Amino acid sequence: MNPTEIFPQNIYKKSYLKFNKKYLADLQASIELMRRGDVRGRNVSNIEFGWQSDNLPHSGPFEPLTQHITKAAFNFCKDLKNFEFKKIEILDLWANINYCGDINWPHIHVGDIAGVYYIQVYKDSGNLILKSVSYNQHNKLAHYLSQKHSHVVKPKNDMLVLFDANCWHLVSKSRSNKPRISVSFNLKIYD
Repeated sequence: MNPTEIFPQNIYKKSYLKFNKKYLADLQASIELMRRGDVRGRNVSNIEFGWQSDNLPHSGPFEPLTQHITKAAFNFCKDLKNFEFKKIEILDLWANINYCGDINWPHIHVGDIAGVYYIQVYKDSGNLILKSVSYNQHNKLAHYLSQKHSHVVKPKNDMLVLFDANCWHLVSKSRSNKPRISVSFNLKIYD
């Protein structure tokens, strides 16, 4: 008798937005200006690590990014067989800067779709780990399934990653001496 795994729980997709280097440099400069104006930032999944901005505007230099994220999320949902929806909106988005030694603790997001867009990434600057924690870690089979179903995404410049908002995720420790800059976000799906 062969064991059969059941109940898939999470979904994700990665793609590239194909922004040019000038636009990515403009985003990076805008985020750096915000960081200089608020050097403490906010503490959410980065408590004691890195810098995180308050919510970013959906206009100005971030408008093309929000439009591309929304379009990519629309296509993400459109590609799901028999999934019906009418529109998708960004609830919020914020910038992250992780320095050497920084992590983001395991967490989930609000809304229906969560994601991250990588503006500046260097080798060994921390991976995104998507993880199912619905398993009881004290049960040997459940622990096995939890480890088997963890998914590691190695970030790259201009990479967009979308996943269901209730998927537990974290960022592993950055070992790079250069900062990793990204924008995270939450989206809502409307019927």
